Amino acid sequence: MCLQWESSRMDTDWAKVSRRLQEDVRLRGDAVAVRFMESASELSSFPGRVMRDTAICQMILRARFDGADGVLASSPSTMRCVWGAAALGLIATPSRLSRGQLYLGFVQDLEAGERMHSRMGMMGDEGRRHGAVEISPLAHCRGDPDVVVIYGTPGQMLRLIIGLHFENGGAICSPVTGQASVCASISRAHDKGEPSLDIPCIGDRLYGLVGDDEMVMVLPADLIPGLMRGLEGSRPMAPYPFRPFTRWSPVFPPAMLPTKEELE
Repeated sequence: MCLQWESSRMDTDWAKVSRRLQEDVRLRGDAVAVRFMESASELSSFPGRVMRDTAICQMILRARFDGADGVLASSPSTMRCVWGAAALGLIATPSRLSRGQLYLGFVQDLEAGERMHSRMGMMGDEGRRHGAVEISPLAHCRGDPDVVVIYGTPGQMLRLIIGLHFENGGAICSPVTGQASVCASISRAHDKGEPSLDIPCIGDRLYGLVGDDEMVMVLPADLIPGLMRGLEGSRPMAPYPFRPFTRWSPVFPPAMLPTKEELE
């Protein structure tokens, strides 16, 4: 059974959190903050870069690797991916998506596509929810993020899972559909307060340049303080990189063993 997650919003130094994630997990890029804006009019005073012709996975790419230059925002009108825009509630989910049409090719028929969509959890299924979205490196987030996105290898994900479960135990139970992975995970984290561990989708690989060796964890920001305590508490047992067990006797072919005469 999956754990019922309890959030713990508190005053958090997000730059410090970013540094500690790098120290404990040694991420390839930065952890990424996602913040939602009620109205696109807020972009007029946005201090970072307002994107044009973009997608959520491309914005996350830049936030992971561009440092202070990766503080980005976008309105619905600049989104070029209907999956991402619908998942984040920047647009109401179009019927061609919710009824399965856009899944054809990934699935064999409309019925299978509609069933897949129903498992993903998109905020846009309830209509347009947000006027704009800000995506930035966690260290450069303005105020508290709504959601935190972390990419890493399976070994790094294991370190995060151990930290996340340190205080209360439990399990991450998230659907893995192969579609709109990070965007649907952001939707679930924001709407349901649930963490996700997913395999990046094809779009994430094409436009987010995610590697074949990477997975993605998406967390409601409220879970981050507990994760930080868990990483610290579990460090003596599970430091990363994980250390090999070395206390075993090597076995060599008999011909390579020193003979009794050679040892005398």
